[in-house]
Amino acid sequence: ENSAQSDLFYMVLRSLAVFQAAAATFRATSRVRSSLSFMPRMSNAFDGAARQDICILGGGFGGLYTALRLNNLDWGATAKPRITLIDRSDRFAFLPMMYELTAGTAAAWEVAPLFTEILNTSDVQFVRGELRFIDVDERLVGIEQPNSENEYKGELQLHRLPYDQCVVALGAEPTFGDVTGAEDHAQPYYTLDDALQLREKLLDRARGIGKEPPLRMVLVGGNYIGVELAANLCRWLDQSKLDLTLVHRSDALLSTAAEFSRMVATMELEQAGVKVVLDTSVEEVDSGGVLLRAAGNSRELNRINADMVVWAAGTRPNSLARALSLPTDERGRIQTDSSLCVRGMEQLHALGDVAACVDARGSRVPSSAQAAMQQADYAAWNVRAAIRGDPKLPFRYAALGEMISLGPTAASISALGLVNLKGPLASAS
Repeated sequence: ENSAQSDLFYMVLRSLAVFQAAAATFRATSRVRSSLSFMPRMSNAFDGAARQDICILGGGFGGLYTALRLNNLDWGATAKPRITLIDRSDRFAFLPMMYELTAGTAAAWEVAPLFTEILNTSDVQFVRGELRFIDVDERLVGIEQPNSENEYKGELQLHRLPYDQCVVALGAEPTFGDVTGAEDHAQPYYTLDDALQLREKLLDRARGIGKEPPLRMVLVGGNYIGVELAANLCRWLDQSKLDLTLVHRSDALLSTAAEFSRMVATMELEQAGVKVVLDTSVEEVDSGGVLLRAAGNSRELNRINADMVVWAAGTRPNSLARALSLPTDERGRIQTDSSLCVRGMEQLHALGDVAACVDARGSRVPSSAQAAMQQADYAAWNVRAAIRGDPKLPFRYAALGEMISLGPTAASISALGLVNLKGPLASAS
């Protein structure tokens, strides 16, 4: 029995290390520079008329891992399809490590490697472009590619790509929740560019000497990204340089996390000098700070003056989902069955933040990188099953646990109610 418990303990630790392992993989991949420039694979008349086309829309965790899994599957007597991954960016953004980029403990090429480098040893073709439409009847996707200035202008000249099977993994997009002034005066924190912009704004303060007062920052959002960013910023810039207030609308930080994770995070933030304001919503953002309203108080507003407001308060399903004329729920997520097939459309699958999926047990699947990576395995398997006429597998989500980084030597691990670790041991896992 002790041996079985020990085996379970180490199995859980290995499962929880998925993000660290993935990060290391992308770092290693980025260090390997091929001596040959990337050349898109071109099909020709001898490429095999029987080969089918699979388009994967979106290169986040779900889309990228689906493409890699499809590439590695055994296709047996069936001709291996052409697999095309499409994303509006040329880089994969490893969002759980964005705080490292801002704090200077990782470089951009480590946190956001090029898709062409990640896919260099695979048969997956990468196409950079922004999705404009899906023609279900003709089985075509229309994409706009960036112009010479690396911008998308919504021009009418679109490129059309055929598909036999299509996986929609468009992810989520940041939202300011219609808060007055937030879009104009707050620094969003969701993309690679956001992380770099915040670092540039903080570098002068980090290099500053003398008796300059600390930078007053209000960070909105006590979710995983907000908590990890707050903790790591305060390890980079001490209280003499940064006066940080974290505002969260719920009555507890990390409201979807395990109780142990919330306890450790609260303790670490307190030790780092972060002022936490809970059960409070942001009503307005201006150039000099924020106006707050406590829950249950419909009249009185409280003002916090700030030199900088950083917005990490939340996301919503990619708004393209509604524009694609696919079945969606009230939140704009694409409706799927338990096999991740879009309802009523056998050639389309959807996963990740953009999909409303109830798994085979009847459980609602959370919007997380862990869930998207698990869905990728099933999506790839079921796409192959659709092409070969095999039975599909119903998706079953397994909550393996969570790891939260709270500084160079501080972290929290919680899994299955059996494993709880904190401090240097958790950070090194």
